Order: sequence, then structure tokens, then C-alpha cells
Amino acid sequence: MALLYLGLFFGISGCKITLVPSFDAQIQEQIESTSKEIDRFYLTMMDLHTNEEGGRAYEKFREGYINIEVELISLLNKNKVKPLNTHSTRICEITLQIWRKYKTEHKEDNSIPDGLIKLNMLAMNDLMYAMLVAEKGKLIAENPPN
Repeated sequence: MALLYLGLFFGISGCKITLVPSFDAQIQEQIESTSKEIDRFYLTMMDLHTNEEGGRAYEKFREGYINIEVELISLLNKNKVKPLNTHSTRICEITLQIWRKYKTEHKEDNSIPDGLIKLNMLAMNDLMYAMLVAEKGKLIAENPPN
């Protein structure tokens, strides 16, 4: 019986259990490109338009909101289908929820001041960074430093 326990112990201790999803270079690339698109969206809004005379009316930016929302939905769906990927999926869900909130606020107010653009951009940058760190963490888990 003791030999059975020893064999079982050594057999189990030699097994590698992975509880982290695999790294996906395409998702990382999409996170980076979506993050750039969000930056371009907000910087264009702030630098080329003002609130005077409806310059920042929602309608002028509707297509940009939709394009970014499509990318965020795509990231969410790609993360949902990966096993053991609950953290990355949750970050994507939160990011999409906040993006939709910002879109709705702009639509309801039909304008957006510089300060709010800066805050929204900062919040979105933080969320996209969290997505990127989560994906890079998977790469580190697969190839731990010596």
C-alpha cells in the first residue's frame, strides 16, 4: 500500500497543471490596434472640434463610436470562447459596458467638454492596458523566466 501511495505521489508531482489560458498574439495585436483607434478617436474629437456651434455633436462621431464598439465586441467574443479565460473576458465586458456608457452620455448631451474627453480617454487607456497585461501574463505563464 505504501508503494502505491509513493507511486501516486511521484506520478502526480511530475504532472503540470495549467490553469491559465494560452497566449494569443492575434488578440494582443487587436488590443493594441483598438487602443490606438480609441486614442485617435478622442484626440481627433478634442483637437479638431469644439463644442461651439455643435462642433462636437454626437452625430459627427457616431460612426467612430460604432467602429470601436465593433472591435470591443470582437475582443469580448474571442476571449469568451477561450477556456479558463474568465479574467480577460470580464475585463472586456467592463470595457464594452463603459464604452457604451460614454457613447450614451455623448448622445444624450449632444456635446462633450475637453475635461470629459480627457477623463474618458484615460479610463479607456487604463482598461485597454489591463487587457494587454492580462494577455501578456498568459505569455509569461507559458514561458516563465528562469
